[in-house]
Amino acid sequence: MSMPGTLFDFFVHAMATFSVSTAQPLRILARPAFSSLKHNPYTTMVYRALQAKGIEITEYHPHRAAFSRWDIVHIHWPESVFDHTLLEAIPTTESLLWATARAQKKGAKLLWTVHNLRAHEYKHTHHEEHFWRRFLRQLDGIVALTATGLEAAQQRFPELRDVASWVVPHPHYRGQYADTLSRAEARARLGLHATAKVLLVFGRMYEYKDVPALLRAFRELGPAEDVVVLVAGRPRSPEITQDFRRVAEGNPRIHFHLRFIAPEETQWFFRAADLVVQPYREILNSGTALLALSFDRPVLLPHHGAGIDLHNDLGKPWVHSYSGTLTGNTLRETLAVAKTLPERTNGEHVAHLDPEVVGNAMARVFEELVSPPNGVR
Repeated sequence: MSMPGTLFDFFVHAMATFSVSTAQPLRILARPAFSSLKHNPYTTMVYRALQAKGIEITEYHPHRAAFSRWDIVHIHWPESVFDHTLLEAIPTTESLLWATARAQKKGAKLLWTVHNLRAHEYKHTHHEEHFWRRFLRQLDGIVALTATGLEAAQQRFPELRDVASWVVPHPHYRGQYADTLSRAEARARLGLHATAKVLLVFGRMYEYKDVPALLRAFRELGPAEDVVVLVAGRPRSPEITQDFRRVAEGNPRIHFHLRFIAPEETQWFFRAADLVVQPYREILNSGTALLALSFDRPVLLPHHGAGIDLHNDLGKPWVHSYSGTLTGNTLRETLAVAKTLPERTNGEHVAHLDPEVVGNAMARVFEELVSPPNGVR
């Protein structure tokens, strides 16, 4: 089964048709549930909304999965461990496969929310593909964040076409981070001129995010255009840092903050920015784009994956996309539109992505997974 195809349909469907069963609360074991709050509030937002509806949410542990009874084991980011060493990846994934199989024997359904289709760094592709083959065979259902993401998942893994599927979008982040600073105050914190045009690239820095593409495009802009770049986030390796600095060539208008950005500091960067740029080589989904939009900042990203869905959903002036190579002219033109937006809004542009609405839709997914309509999957 799949959710409605457009986000407007999703909003109406979620608000109009959700009902909570009062007979017995669903018991969900989530990996992760609340433990990722410091790095990304996404799962915490969704599961808190579900808890408010009477659904029980418990943090995953292999022994909990294997030796207790659950209605659903809900998995996020199972591939991420393959960005680390095999000494971490193999025990972690073997434990996951064992524990979820035990849970299924006790009656649990296995649900995967598709954030990525492979690990970011392609470090252990042979072992990762072996994991995917086994994990996909166990699945009872999948949730994609966009229609394009669902299609991409089914293309990458054709066996998913025979698995129950739903589309439930990523909620906005409004209210999840401190948001008290004005643009002038944020820029003062970062030592930026009050009237500069500020481009921001934000988040954990991986090679696939291709920050050097932004830096090269930025160098096409002349100093008279008064544009600066903020690069904020911890690189995954020293080599990435070296690459950034090599491409920047000591340009004083490129400001590096290459460290973990604490949640309370997040507003400094987004409130200081005019435009958030994501020059990614590949982009299936983007929490950073939703974070930018939640801080009333427009985004520029490639026209594929999340770029297509966000562009179709919100459109200009909030979401801008480009094809091919990012250029200085694209930055210039997008900045001109971005500067017309107000510094702060009431969030109407992302209201349809409210966590409560997303929670309603996810609750329906859970109910339909454990009790399919007419008993048919």
